[in-house]
Amino acid sequence: CSETAPLVVDLDGTLLRTDLLLESALRLIKQTPWLALVMPLWLLRGRAYLKRRIFQRVQIDVTLLPQHEELLGWLRDEKARGRRLVLATASDYHQACSVVEPLGLFDNVLGSDGRRNLKGRNKLEKIVEVCGKDFDYVGNSSSDLEIWRRCRRAILVNTSRRIERAARGTGNVVRVFAPSLTAFRDTLRSMRFYQWVKNLLLFVPAITSHTIFDLAVAENATLAFLSFGFAASAAYILNDLLDLEEDRRHTTKKQRSFASGRTSIGSGILLAFASLSASAAIAGFLPYVFVTALIGYVVLTSLYSLFLKRLLVVDVLTLALLYTLRVVAGNLATGIVFSLWLLSFAFFLFLSLAFSKRAADLIRHQQDSGAAVPGRGYMTTDLEVVCIAGMCSGYLSSLVLALYINSDSVQLLYYRPVFLWGLQPILLYYITRLWMICRRGELTEDPIQYTVREPSTYGAAFLAVVVLLAATFDF
Repeated sequence: CSETAPLVVDLDGTLLRTDLLLESALRLIKQTPWLALVMPLWLLRGRAYLKRRIFQRVQIDVTLLPQHEELLGWLRDEKARGRRLVLATASDYHQACSVVEPLGLFDNVLGSDGRRNLKGRNKLEKIVEVCGKDFDYVGNSSSDLEIWRRCRRAILVNTSRRIERAARGTGNVVRVFAPSLTAFRDTLRSMRFYQWVKNLLLFVPAITSHTIFDLAVAENATLAFLSFGFAASAAYILNDLLDLEEDRRHTTKKQRSFASGRTSIGSGILLAFASLSASAAIAGFLPYVFVTALIGYVVLTSLYSLFLKRLLVVDVLTLALLYTLRVVAGNLATGIVFSLWLLSFAFFLFLSLAFSKRAADLIRHQQDSGAAVPGRGYMTTDLEVVCIAGMCSGYLSSLVLALYINSDSVQLLYYRPVFLWGLQPILLYYITRLWMICRRGELTEDPIQYTVREPSTYGAAFLAVVVLLAATFDF
C-alpha cells in the first residue's frame, strides 16, 4: 500500500473539541429561543436539513472553536510529507468549510448538503467515491466503527474505552490520541459545587426564627439545600453551554470545561438533565409549595441565561431576586412564617452584591480598553452609576436592619434586643470593605465566593455570632 494514501479526518469531536451541530443549535436557541420549538419540525425532514437550516441562521466565530492541538500538529507533519488530507464530516458542508479553510490543510471537504447526512455508511460511501478504497481514517465515535473496518489504517481520537476496544477488534488501529486524564474531574467541575454555598441561604429562616435545632425543620432545610444545589448546578451548566462563544473571548472564562472543549456539549446536556432529575426527586420529599419556588428558580435562571442578563439593570435585579428566592424557599420548605424584615434586608443586600459583580466586570473591561461589555447591556461609562447604586443598596440593607431592631417584632425573639445594634458596624464594615475592594479592581470573582474565601469574613462572622448570642440568651 502506498504511504501517500489519502488521510481522511473527522471534524466534530476529532479535529475540534466540540460538536458544531450542538454548538450551533445552542447558539440559535440563545439568539431566538422560540425556534427551539421549530427545530423538531426541521428534524422531521432529516438531520441534514436540520443542520442546513441552523447553519443558515447562526454565525459562529470559527476562530474561537477549541481545536485538538496535538492532532493538528500531527496533521501538519503529514501534510508536509505530501499526504492528501480530506475532511469528512456529518456537519453541514458550508459550515465545515468555514472552519477548516483558515487552516490551509485540507485538499477536499466532504459534508452534509442539506439532503444527505454524511454519517456512518453514507460517509463511508462518499469517502470511497472521492478517495478510493485505500485510505486512512481519523475519527472518534461509534458511528466511525464501520469506516475503521474498511479503511487501511485507523487513528482514534478522544474515544471511550468501549469504542477503542471495538475499533481494535479490526486489527488496523495504528495510533490513539488518548482523551484527557482529567475529563471526569472537569465534568464534575462544571457542576460548580463550590457555588452551593449560596444555597446556605435556605437555612436563614430557620436560624433567624431560632428553630434550627428542631429536627424536622433542620431536615427539611437540608433537603431543600440539596434540591436547590442540584438545580443550581443544572442552571450553571445551561448558562455555560449558552455562553460558549462569550466565555471563549473572556480572559479567564475561556478555561471553563465546555468553552475549552475538555468536556463535551453532549455530556453537559446529559449532566444538566441528571441534575434537574436529582433536584426534582429530592423536592418530592418536601411540601408542594416548596416545589413552586424551585420551579420559579429554574425558570428565572433559564430566562436569565437566555436574555435577562443582557438587559441593563434588569440583570442585577434578577440576581438579587434569585438570592432572595432562596430565603423564600427556606420558609416554604420548613413552614416558617415569612418575615418581611428579613426579605427586605436580603433583597437590598444581595442587590448590592449583584451590582458589585457587574462593577467588577466593568472595571476589568475598562482596563482592557473596551467600551461595551460583550453580551451585557453596560458601557464602561456606566461604572460610576453602578457603583453608586450598589453602595446605596448595601446601605439600605443596613437601614432595614436598623428599623427591624427598633420594631416590636424583635421583642418576640430576643431577650436583649439592644445588643443587636452591634450588628450594624459589622454589616457596614462588610459592605464598605467589599466596595472598596471592588473599586480597586481587586474583586476578581463572584462576591459570594470572595466573601467565603476572605479571612476577614470569618472574623466578622464570629463577632456577629457573639452579638446574636448576647442578644438571645440571659447569661
